[in-house]
Amino acid sequence: MFKWRTASLIYEDSTYGAGITPELVYILQGYNTRVTDSLALPIDATESYLDTLLYHLKENSTRVFIVHMLPDLAARVFHRASVANMMSDGYVWIATAGIGSAVDSLGPDRFHDMQGVVTFRPYVPATDRVMNFTVRFKERFLLENSGIRDVPNPSVPLLWAYDTAWSLAAAINKYSVSSSTPGTGRTLLGAVLNTTFDGLAGRFRLVNGQLQLSTYEVVNIIGKSARTVGFWTPESGIFKNLKATNEKGIKQILWPGDLAIAPSGWSMSSTGRPLRIAVPSRLGFNQLVEVSYSLRTNTSFVTGYCIDVFDALVKNLPYPVAYQYVPSTIYSSYEELLSLVFEKKADVMVGDTTISMSRMNKVAFTMPFTDTGLSMIVVLKKDSSGSMWIFLQPLTSTLWITSLAFFFLTGFVVWAIEHRINPEFHGTPWQQFGIIFYFAFSTLVFSHSKYFLHVRC
Repeated sequence: MFKWRTASLIYEDSTYGAGITPELVYILQGYNTRVTDSLALPIDATESYLDTLLYHLKENSTRVFIVHMLPDLAARVFHRASVANMMSDGYVWIATAGIGSAVDSLGPDRFHDMQGVVTFRPYVPATDRVMNFTVRFKERFLLENSGIRDVPNPSVPLLWAYDTAWSLAAAINKYSVSSSTPGTGRTLLGAVLNTTFDGLAGRFRLVNGQLQLSTYEVVNIIGKSARTVGFWTPESGIFKNLKATNEKGIKQILWPGDLAIAPSGWSMSSTGRPLRIAVPSRLGFNQLVEVSYSLRTNTSFVTGYCIDVFDALVKNLPYPVAYQYVPSTIYSSYEELLSLVFEKKADVMVGDTTISMSRMNKVAFTMPFTDTGLSMIVVLKKDSSGSMWIFLQPLTSTLWITSLAFFFLTGFVVWAIEHRINPEFHGTPWQQFGIIFYFAFSTLVFSHSKYFLHVRC
């Protein structure tokens, strides 16, 4: 709904606080939300201890905080967060049902510290019985606490306690449980577990010793009250109207700082710096990455397909990211640029970088922009299958040289044998060399058409 990808979890260091923490982290991961910090607060944490943890969270980039603890400790946390200016624009505070169930009993000062907080509480229908009980509760409260002006409304746990007392009375009356009877406790427990009635907080029914809750309210703390902005059930999820569960979504929420637009959930930390993006400046395929310089302004401009893809990716992130391109020198190799990332001198490298096993041991690569798979680079050979000289392809240059050498060797051997006794092999040296060449050629061409006879005297 809000597309927050990171959150910080603040919980009470107790069985109640740590009990659901692993399950909560697991569920958030299922929604592609990562818990960047998980802080456990002691129940007796001092203000200085709370301030230290809150300022640690403030220095980080995450601005979404999930609070799971009892109301008293939560009120102290929200007060110190307000002092640290963490209840202002850009922050998101979500409190679990343990806090939301008690918001009606909070005083004006605590409401002031929780402006914009979103929380949950079990849904209690505003019936006439609840209204009458609220009036009687306030009258009794003022009678016993005359010095208090603002009387809080009865919280959901208080209504549960009232219904529990009625269940005990109904069980004793129905099953005639007596304190003098042996095994009264076990009998009374069984009677309460079998008791079912419509109480102030809804249908009172225990299953495996637990009160069954089917509907929760999503409330937004605004001013001095908690405004209902939606409902949640296990079957339908979050919806706006209880009478129309098919109307998905949530009503307008007023976030901390009176912000009507949902915060991004992420911000540059107070100690943050822009990301350093290394880009190659070597001459090559300028369509992928090109670095140009302006001598007049002494600035560089980075363009190309890889740069366009990276810029588009950053713009689609659910939070802003500041970054700057850092061009390399024209003499820097790709290995040197990747070493900058490995040595943390640069945060990212953008460019036409080949993925290899040795490089993957140093840095992590994104998926290629083109279709994934393995490719081979081979030398392109000209297709000469249709040429009339294709029969010469098996005759390599080495074979040609060897054949010619043997032809001349044959002519030389014949000349060495015949030049003393055969007058045709006499003459000047050039004539004799011509006879050798002619004889080698005639052997190749005319050897099957003529007969040669050598007569030794």
